[in-house]
Amino acid sequence: KIIFVLMKTKCWIVFSIAFIFHCTYFSQTYSKIDTINYGSFHKYENNALSTVSFGGAGSISRTLLYNNSLNFLGQSIFFNEEFEDLPTFDVKTPIVDAKYITGSANEQLFSIFHTQNINSLMNYAIFYTKQSYDGYYLNQGTNHNFFQSNFSFSSKNQSYTAKLLFKHHRFYHFQNGGISNDSSFTNDQFSSRNRLLLDVNLENAYSRDALNKVSFSQKFNLKSKVDSLKKQFNSSIGLDLNISSRIRTYFDTLNDGFYLFNLIDSLSTRDSITRKTLTSKIYHQFEKQIDSVKSIVFNSGIDFDVYSQDNLSIDTNLYNTSAFFDLNLINKNSKFEFKSHYFFSGFRTGDFSISTDFRQKFRHLSMQFHMNYSLITPAFELNNYIGNHGYWNNDFSNQKIINSKAVLKYKGWKLMSQYSDIKDPIYFDYFGVPSQENGISQVIQTSISKEFELKSFQLNTSCFYQYQGGYVIYQLPNWVGVFDLSYSLDAFKSALQLNVGIQGKLFSEYYLMNYRPDFGVFYVSNEQKQANYLFADFYLNAKIKTVNFFFLISHFNAGLMGYNYFSALHYPAADRYFKLGLRWMFLN
Repeated sequence: KIIFVLMKTKCWIVFSIAFIFHCTYFSQTYSKIDTINYGSFHKYENNALSTVSFGGAGSISRTLLYNNSLNFLGQSIFFNEEFEDLPTFDVKTPIVDAKYITGSANEQLFSIFHTQNINSLMNYAIFYTKQSYDGYYLNQGTNHNFFQSNFSFSSKNQSYTAKLLFKHHRFYHFQNGGISNDSSFTNDQFSSRNRLLLDVNLENAYSRDALNKVSFSQKFNLKSKVDSLKKQFNSSIGLDLNISSRIRTYFDTLNDGFYLFNLIDSLSTRDSITRKTLTSKIYHQFEKQIDSVKSIVFNSGIDFDVYSQDNLSIDTNLYNTSAFFDLNLINKNSKFEFKSHYFFSGFRTGDFSISTDFRQKFRHLSMQFHMNYSLITPAFELNNYIGNHGYWNNDFSNQKIINSKAVLKYKGWKLMSQYSDIKDPIYFDYFGVPSQENGISQVIQTSISKEFELKSFQLNTSCFYQYQGGYVIYQLPNWVGVFDLSYSLDAFKSALQLNVGIQGKLFSEYYLMNYRPDFGVFYVSNEQKQANYLFADFYLNAKIKTVNFFFLISHFNAGLMGYNYFSALHYPAADRYFKLGLRWMFLN
């Protein structure tokens, strides 16, 4: 206990010195918005064609394409991914952007965004979204709430900028554990069958993930000048301070036979995990314009984070201190970037990440090359966790991850290839608990994409091939294809714009992963294969000035090729359903 108190005291001293030392971190990137070309910040939901989900608005989903986020890195694995922070805006006129969507199974989505300049130096922005649906199966629905607001200030000469941000997220998922008898779905002969009549494994389970976050960032311009050749030079320093609290709670009344173990209570489960975090980042930015087309940008700084984590009898405090820098060489048609990040004390001591990125653009050809090498300590709860259905005390070694990527673009064609090598990969095994293999897992992903246009017709299509070598822990299809075919029409002298089309994804067979409601994670399984399948959607978009209307029939081919479409083991994908939406932007 004495050693722990000393470590905690040392951590707070280090942080206090950093906070006093100067107050700013990275960038206040101003999103300039005019009344002619306005790109909305918020979206309806994750509409990525390469994902499969359990149902409607905000339901649990999983990607069919490999990406580095599938690796268990240093962040917590049991919490939902945090949405990006609301950026700073600088607008000429107040903006109100409202959206409303309704659909099958009482799907509702209401979203409103507002930003306004108080004066030429100050701006505020507010964003709120609520999405929910009842579910296509028993105990499957969602009820999410997201709120963000920020206040930004800039001095007259731009020598000082600041932003205060508040964020609240709440994910609420009803967890039914999947249907109890897959054959009752796959052998169905009637597309109109009421899915609510099918038995599910968990009738009273749910999970709640709540986040509250306050952040304050500042930026001081130390030196700025323009020489006789109109070459600019800027030097600035800053700090970013974040305080956040997050808790995930899982509850169920136990159904014998679904879980392998009931370690604490045989009648009900009330598992929770809480994390409170304080982070600070200090940086210095140097920017110099070499000539009319060349410039150099160099950032360097120090990160600090202190967090406490509670999980039943596990109550611990951890900290990390790290240094980072990145160098950018920018030319008219090229860019070179080098980044590095090293942890020199705390829980993740010795972790590092090194990456390079090079981009070159010619007349009709552009190239991009990226490479990253990382050594990453597993998240704390991968080594230590106590719950009603799971308990472990592991001593996993760090993961070494190499990722390289090359992209070529030529006249609408895009060729991409990436290679990922994960040494000593960590994953959730066949029992749904963390495990580590002493070896290598590899993924090679190659894709070709093309945009075709013929008068008012447009076709965007991509084909992906994924090779999985070594330990196959991601269970992804070898082939994935996505497409979007549409027809556009301008009527009444372009006062009305219509866009109608079909979009979809098709993929080769693969083993379905299983899903653990109490942890909220997918884990490997070789019990059932998902056969080759095609999901297709029909959509209609219409725009009249600042009013947008859309209609969507999702998975309109449901049942035409049988009833064998699952998102995970025992979790059928949604049948045919519709969505109807309206977006109205007010410029005052």
